[in-house]
Amino acid sequence: MEKLPGRPLGDRWFDLTDQERLKVLLQLVQLEAKVHAIDLPASGSIYYANDLPLDSARIAIPDSDFCIGPSTALEWWFAERASLRTDRGPCKNPIDVLRNPALKELAWLRAYGRPRYPFERAYRESMDYQLSDPSEHIASLESYLKIAPELLRSNEFLQPVLRHPDLQPNNIFVSDDLGIVGLIDWQHASVLPLSLAAGIPKFFQNYDDPESLDFRPPSYPDLDGMDEQEKDDALHDFERRHTQFFYMAFTQRFNEPHFRAMDQAMNMLTRRSFTHAGEPWEGNDIPLQADLVLITRCWHRISTSPCPISFSTTKADSIMHLQGMQEEVDSLLKQIRNILGIGVDGWTSLKDYEAACARARQMKVDGLASLDTDHEREMTNRHWPFDDHHEDE
Repeated sequence: MEKLPGRPLGDRWFDLTDQERLKVLLQLVQLEAKVHAIDLPASGSIYYANDLPLDSARIAIPDSDFCIGPSTALEWWFAERASLRTDRGPCKNPIDVLRNPALKELAWLRAYGRPRYPFERAYRESMDYQLSDPSEHIASLESYLKIAPELLRSNEFLQPVLRHPDLQPNNIFVSDDLGIVGLIDWQHASVLPLSLAAGIPKFFQNYDDPESLDFRPPSYPDLDGMDEQEKDDALHDFERRHTQFFYMAFTQRFNEPHFRAMDQAMNMLTRRSFTHAGEPWEGNDIPLQADLVLITRCWHRISTSPCPISFSTTKADSIMHLQGMQEEVDSLLKQIRNILGIGVDGWTSLKDYEAACARARQMKVDGLASLDTDHEREMTNRHWPFDDHHEDE
């Protein structure tokens, strides 16, 4: 380990001008293009060959001291998953890459799964405050494994690439003139087929905005007649659109294979189902179920063979309705976090902490007062999303 020069971009990101933001995004995309160009022989994680135990599976990276070994991706290490005897790679076959994280979750659920509420407390109302049974997620994972062999069979974006697992400003170190001098927190990085690795880093994406999805240059908002809050919201939306658009534009110019992989609708659905199937189960099966419904609806674009899974119209409509409700909750939570001044993980700066806590307490008081029945108030109070609570509660 060496100490990097510079300082985290997170210290400055929200104060950058549009041109300064573009300078950082351009460098970031060029760095990604440089890493993507490395010829890697398999999927997994990268090790010094001498660091792996002699009995550990590995695939050598030619002309180097490195090899591809078992995946160190974070989802393999939650709770008892670290001790499971499951295949973490390395994998030369892309289908194995698709299947192994889901097989890991199946093994964990069968050994340790128990009914629980969704981890995101704000989803619980839409599920009538009922515990989710792990058998539901087991059934979804089994369905996913039936279709997985077809999802990458005719895909042109199968070359293994390395991507940073959490590319956000606090992990990007810059010089005083905003030159990127290094990236930190690679410990959970994985090599994956490009079709699974592609996508805009979460911090820079704006996928829930139709204007961003159209990939058109954002227009600076007309602020005339707006109050201060409306101006802040409009400028925030513009910044998000600006960031996503230019990340994509620079990627199109400097990393064209990545851009084409991002631009394929089926790749996006495959990536999403791969992610949801491999994520540690935390009481919410709806995202994976919704992926499976969408895949069955566009199966004709994937394979000429009959789809091995199916949903009744009633069941599919119910799943997509619940998914829509959760997306509405996500949008509302985003607005609330902006008001509170906190990140998606609850983080706020030390100087804003007490004020954020006070706003959160007042918001709960106002929210409870607006409800009509004692049952609503009891359930809302018990499952309030911004209260301290144990992760399993």
